[in-house]
Amino acid sequence: MRAIQVDTDCEGPLVLNDNAFELCREFLAPHGDRFFRQISRYDDLLADVLRRPDYRSGATLRLILPFLKGAGLTNARLEEFSRRTLTCMPGARQVSRFLLRLGIPLFMVSTSYRQFALAAAHELGLQEDRVFCTHLDLDALPLPEAEKLELERLKEQILAAPDLAPDPGAAGPEHLPSSVRETIGLFDRIFQEVIPGMEVGRSYREITPLGGPEKVRALHESLEQTRLTLADVLYVGDSITDVEAFQAVQEGGGVAVSFNGNRFAVEAAEIIVVSDSAWSVALLISIFRRWGKDGVLELAAMTRTAQQKVLAIPESEIEPLMTGLQGKKFNLYHTARMDREKVARESLEMRAQLRGAAIAALG
Repeated sequence: MRAIQVDTDCEGPLVLNDNAFELCREFLAPHGDRFFRQISRYDDLLADVLRRPDYRSGATLRLILPFLKGAGLTNARLEEFSRRTLTCMPGARQVSRFLLRLGIPLFMVSTSYRQFALAAAHELGLQEDRVFCTHLDLDALPLPEAEKLELERLKEQILAAPDLAPDPGAAGPEHLPSSVRETIGLFDRIFQEVIPGMEVGRSYREITPLGGPEKVRALHESLEQTRLTLADVLYVGDSITDVEAFQAVQEGGGVAVSFNGNRFAVEAAEIIVVSDSAWSVALLISIFRRWGKDGVLELAAMTRTAQQKVLAIPESEIEPLMTGLQGKKFNLYHTARMDREKVARESLEMRAQLRGAAIAALG
């Protein structure tokens, strides 16, 4: 058996939540869900369509912070809400114990706020030093009363703005409808001029969400703990914040897996998993540990040789894997051998089935 490690996003592969979306829906009611969608789509447009220099995907978690602070969210309330609402991916608890028993290091590399990431890690039995996430101290952020009123006014402007409907076909700003360009202009003023000039706007300077290049940095930090290389990594993600990590792992010879991913993840990963159980990834991990990347690629190609390799996994691993996968949906694809649009639709459908349509539509 070769030495390997698993680095995985939290929300999607391990838990069904989108904690930031749920926080907005709860604390910015009655229209917190639309508020979050608007900002999330703004984030996606800046990263994927406008491609602004030095812009990093995942900034949504920073942009919403002043509004959550204005709504009375504290560290303690965030911790309590995270623990109470946490919902694990089916099979995730058992798979975490399975990997621990095999001695395979499991790292969580998540854009989530630390309070939520640690709640998930505790539930899954992960060590705190193997959790990489967005550090946040809400209680340390200043918020004068006058700024609370201003934030409420800005929130109403965001809600009243034309919908930033997703447009996967837009290749640049010139392809965006005028209403979308106007909304982007409004949001630029709010998030790049108005809030940075407020005391609570210091959160924009002090808090860096763990997305994009920060996930790559976390990936390398996890390798420092294990003294392994990128070729020994199986990385699991599901969104735009995982794209750069996918690229780094593939360039290093490791395995990049989209698990019920959105279109960004499906386009960037090498292996696509559509499944209603975390045990599907556990099977890939067992194959990777015994047969390396070639074994995973063979399995995704559904060759007879790959079937024989599955059967050659030790019985102590086969039994829990087959038990965990029994009655579960598990479709596996290699990007070189698939209809990308068809697979992306299938992945989004499973994403919506497990996590709800509102979360499934987010970047």
